[in-house]
Amino acid sequence: MKRFALSLIGSFLAFTAGLVTASSWNLMQPVVADPVVVERCPPGQQSSPQIGVAINPALTEAPDREYHFAQGRLKLVPENVRLKSDSLHYDIDVKYPQIVGADTPGIRKINQHLKALATAKYQWPLNESPEDIRKDQERLPGTYNSVNFDYELSVATDSFLSIFFTGYSYGVGAAHAVQESESLNYDLASGSELKLADLFKSGSKYLEFISEYCIEQLSATAGVPDRLNKGRLAPAAKNFENWHITTGGISFNFDACEIFACAEGDQSVEIPFSDLRPLFAPGIPGKFNITYP
Repeated sequence: MKRFALSLIGSFLAFTAGLVTASSWNLMQPVVADPVVVERCPPGQQSSPQIGVAINPALTEAPDREYHFAQGRLKLVPENVRLKSDSLHYDIDVKYPQIVGADTPGIRKINQHLKALATAKYQWPLNESPEDIRKDQERLPGTYNSVNFDYELSVATDSFLSIFFTGYSYGVGAAHAVQESESLNYDLASGSELKLADLFKSGSKYLEFISEYCIEQLSATAGVPDRLNKGRLAPAAKNFENWHITTGGISFNFDACEIFACAEGDQSVEIPFSDLRPLFAPGIPGKFNITYP
């Protein structure tokens, strides 16, 4: 199943860094930095599509981006970092979630991690030198360094949270935008990020099973098996780090250019819980019972 969930064309620390950087640039060139906004997303409001890339309806048509879970005790709310400068030629729109309703060490740890992930995504446009900006605009006047990053909630229960991020970045002069995705899966009690190995019994050869399953499914998608980058699907932990829980199984995500030609976009393979059940550690997938609307 293809996933190209984008909110198209990140954290107050980066906001401050951006203003400081912009101020230092302005000492060298007589420009006034444009307004910068960091805000909580109002319900139902989404950014406008740009640069003609497909949009996932799940990210654009939801009337309310707030999700109640853990039997109503917790709520996931969206935060939006919106940074734009016509003079410094960057355009940033990054959304990330935060958990409200509890202030335990585990919840604080998760919120800090989510914010840090989003912040890291948009640092590079804020740090471009004045000389590089000048050269970019001489070559391609009116273009912007751009970052768009959004998320969707996959599963939220009393004990488990799974979130899937997708987005793109574009540097002036590049042939095309770079698509990327990332998944985060948390144990809510400890605030720890779960790794794929945490879900499976020791010695179960789960990586071999996942590798074979993905190769079979993606080969069928390709029509011609030789088109498939099977090295990227070898049974190694690094090849399957981008995973998240769905209502029926585990989705393994592969960004554009990783499996097929870049033009064919990102890919994903969902393996049903029923197929993985013999390999799961005790208690899995019981903790994935879905309770959010």
